[in-house]
Amino acid sequence: MVRMDEPQPPRFDPRRRTPVLVALLLVTAMAALEGTIVSTAMPTIIGDLSGLPLYSWVFSIYLLTSTVTMPLYGRLADLHGRRRVLLVAIALFLAGALACAAARSMPALIGARALQGLGAGGVMPIALTVSGDLFSLRERARVQGLFSGIWGASALVGPMMGAALTLTFGWRSIFWAIVPLGAIAFGLVFTQMRETRARRPEPFDLAGGFTLALAITALLFATLQGSGGVGLGAGSRVALLMLGVGAGLVFARLQGRTEHPLVPPVLFARRETAAPYVAGALLGTTIFGVDTFVPLFVQGARGGTAAAAGAVVTPIVLFWALSAAMAARAIVPFGFRQTARIGAALILAGFASLVACAMADAGVAWISAACVLIGAGLGPSSISQVLAIQAATHERERGVATALVPFSRTVGGALGVGALGALLAAGLSHRLGGAAETAGRLLAGHHDAVAAPALRQALEQSLLPVFVVLLALALVQVAVSGWFPGKADLGPQEGAVPSPVEDPLQA
Repeated sequence: MVRMDEPQPPRFDPRRRTPVLVALLLVTAMAALEGTIVSTAMPTIIGDLSGLPLYSWVFSIYLLTSTVTMPLYGRLADLHGRRRVLLVAIALFLAGALACAAARSMPALIGARALQGLGAGGVMPIALTVSGDLFSLRERARVQGLFSGIWGASALVGPMMGAALTLTFGWRSIFWAIVPLGAIAFGLVFTQMRETRARRPEPFDLAGGFTLALAITALLFATLQGSGGVGLGAGSRVALLMLGVGAGLVFARLQGRTEHPLVPPVLFARRETAAPYVAGALLGTTIFGVDTFVPLFVQGARGGTAAAAGAVVTPIVLFWALSAAMAARAIVPFGFRQTARIGAALILAGFASLVACAMADAGVAWISAACVLIGAGLGPSSISQVLAIQAATHERERGVATALVPFSRTVGGALGVGALGALLAAGLSHRLGGAAETAGRLLAGHHDAVAAPALRQALEQSLLPVFVVLLALALVQVAVSGWFPGKADLGPQEGAVPSPVEDPLQA
């Protein structure tokens, strides 16, 4: 494991840690609110802009642009400094939010969301990178607990806030609501964040950036289309998948040959850095999978209401935030490997419980209890991935190395859920034959008194293999967690600010 405890000058002015930390927490709240506040306003937006056929693109384009740009922002932050790149990301995010509020048609709203996603791709990765530069590893564990708490609280408040604003001031107000947070964060970053590192003379890997963007765009586009976007035929999706795989292979070949790669191959050549990325992809499938298939299981297979379907996964967010705060304290005495194993074991127990619920016709309360276990495992798993990567990489690679953590989660989650959705569709097709229209009515909530029991049974039987695959992936995550770095030297890290100077965490 790379040692990071050699004495180095701090990257940022140690006297300004508190305002910089406040800025990082504000951008975290801004990004988290944006991820949850929009969904509750979408029915109103669709009615106002008459855009039902383009409904899914409001979310898909945001996910696509934010994901593609994550590693690009990380590399730019390594080359040109964290401050200027974070300022650009916040500015794009706010410009996109204002454009969303001003949109007069569905295509205009989708374009504005694309712009907002371009900013979102840099907001969280660079915020996490700055926390790695600003604090020692021991302090950083506590800071990550703050980030998780802010994210969890925002995720819980977002839907209620979106509904209240939409009913009171109209749907455009949900985009205006995040502007003050971003504006204050921008001002703090602009005035308080000062870097001591000079710009590096290395060129940006344009060929690598283009091929990576092409690969991820093609793969995500095929996955998103297959799960409910604008209709594409099976042949078109296969062609996109082949294009994505081919561009990915070209990208990997380029990274091994270029002198200044976009993504240093050494990050995947060493076990202590490759393992958190693999675990991140598996964790992304867990997050996306639970969010996608558990509500469907409750409402479609068990006949619950939409409110029950939403309530059953609410404990995931709450226990994710709580367990992350607890894991922040466990990192120091137990290290990355044991913390990651604890999280993976809880997720494994949660999916085992879900499989048991599906097989035993258990009620909604038992399904919710399984989600509690999964949420409790997400905190230790997520926090150990970020901290293990930052502890095992040099500061000059910390931007791209950190950005690849949320990148791996999003790509892994989107591709994993796409594959699981195909598995579900195949199961329904096998059991229902040509009854796709009737199944569609069931899933939309239009229950037929005669046909519903048979359709619910078919959905339950088709979801069981999906939960079994998620259980198997959770078992793989337990194994991968064993490759994490062990208990690390928790002394001051390279580029970290010495703790005696204005420690904002002592309060």
